[in-house]
Amino acid sequence: MKLKTVKKISTYLMLSTVALTFTMCQNTGESVKKDLTNFKNKTKKETKNIETKTTDLTESASQEAKTNYALTNARVSLLKSQIALEINKSKQNTEAELDNAIKYLSEAKSTADEKTKTEIDLLETKVNTAKNSVVQKKKDALDNVSTAANETNIISKKYNDKFQIIKEKNITTINSKYAKLRAEEALLKAKIAAQSKETFTQAEAYLEEANEWYIQSKKNVTTKINPYMDKIQKDIADAKASLEKKDKKARDKIADILQKTKEFVNED
Repeated sequence: MKLKTVKKISTYLMLSTVALTFTMCQNTGESVKKDLTNFKNKTKKETKNIETKTTDLTESASQEAKTNYALTNARVSLLKSQIALEINKSKQNTEAELDNAIKYLSEAKSTADEKTKTEIDLLETKVNTAKNSVVQKKKDALDNVSTAANETNIISKKYNDKFQIIKEKNITTINSKYAKLRAEEALLKAKIAAQSKETFTQAEAYLEEANEWYIQSKKNVTTKINPYMDKIQKDIADAKASLEKKDKKARDKIADILQKTKEFVNED
């Protein structure tokens, strides 16, 4: 999921709050009103958290992306310098590409974390050593350029792998929070619909919607949380079965499910 897609989450949640508030005004059940009011307040808080998380994610990803891009440019420049020296026998082009590599490494260091900065410092030393050997036409010039190119390649690729993992982890965290809120929203709507036998069918549909969101959320949670979610999904199936039988106990079962959701959210 792209960052701009993540930013749409908070907008959706605000619209959901408005819709739920309207539904609340139509329903006379005090317990349901209380649940919806609590959900409205929680949604506002979670919306703010998601907006903050998204902003932090965007800023963090921007810095990491800049570092990743600069390291990749340095890697390419060093490969060009190696080709210029080994194949094209052009001292001038070799020096120019080594200068480019030094420039890109400096750019990478300006946005990198402390550990990566230390690695870049060592790379800069090796690139400068390579450049000096090229300028002085030393016999080890090609070896020095090749060494600098190989080590930059290793560090650049390692950083890119780390960048991709961090990006995916952050987005996964937001996806999980979003899916749980959507599931809770569907459960609350099911509780409203279960107040009357005439709308039991609609309640069943909302329970199915909640179940689908829990399935989605399972993709984004730790193995430790899955047993909680498996139990909730089983309870949803039981509540649906009660609704099909027009059993009023379905309302209590849905209320119990909503209570249980708090337990695994606290464990997450």
